[in-house]
Amino acid sequence: MSRSALLRLAPVASLLAACGAEPAPAADAPVATIAPAVASSPPTPPSAPAPEPAPSASPSAAPPGPAAPQAQAALPRGLRVLVIGDSFAEALGVGLKTTEADNGARFVLQGEKATYIPEWAGPNRNVAGLLVQFKPDLVVVALGGNELAMVDPSVRAPKIQKLVEIVGQKPCVWVSPPTWGLKDNGLLTLIEKNVGPCRYFDSDAHAPGLPRGSDKIHPTAAGQRQWALRFLDWLAAEQVPAASPFALRPAAR
Repeated sequence: MSRSALLRLAPVASLLAACGAEPAPAADAPVATIAPAVASSPPTPPSAPAPEPAPSASPSAAPPGPAAPQAQAALPRGLRVLVIGDSFAEALGVGLKTTEADNGARFVLQGEKATYIPEWAGPNRNVAGLLVQFKPDLVVVALGGNELAMVDPSVRAPKIQKLVEIVGQKPCVWVSPPTWGLKDNGLLTLIEKNVGPCRYFDSDAHAPGLPRGSDKIHPTAAGQRQWALRFLDWLAAEQVPAASPFALRPAAR
């Protein structure tokens, strides 16, 4: 645009400005581009903070549970056991023999049917010689079944003490016969009171309900093994751990 044209437009521009109107841009002036207004979305409400995961309880904070059962202590492998007594000693011994492969023990059976306490306390059974011959770590005595019908079993007390004396300081257990309907005539109580320092194993208490054979007295093969296993469980619990030579705890008083 020429200078003279600009001079002619000046009064018009001044008048428009006075009326509040925006003066038109010059023909050769660049026109600014205005972007169309974009409708703004409503503001997104802030989301609630995600709950923090509950802290996992540390092992030390967990309430203590029941104690795990402890494994039963095993008998020493190679344990030598001499079993003496009457037909119940034979039955128990046969049951013990069936466990040798599992526990590594060796059971020497020297029972004899229809024998009595005085025989084993005297010279005829030569218990002292059996101890020398077999050198057992433990002696198991199973006697008394043939004397449960005695009228006065008190006469057996000195013989019980004599047999224990022959065994000497060797660890020993007197295993009571599992009764079969007969009530204790006082003999089993007498044995228990006179076997110290040997231990007493109450078969009726620790191995009740043994299956019996056709005579209704002696255990069947299954009963023999059941009796033996109950006895071995008790024996393992009563041993002095890691004792050498093998030893049993004293009887509780």
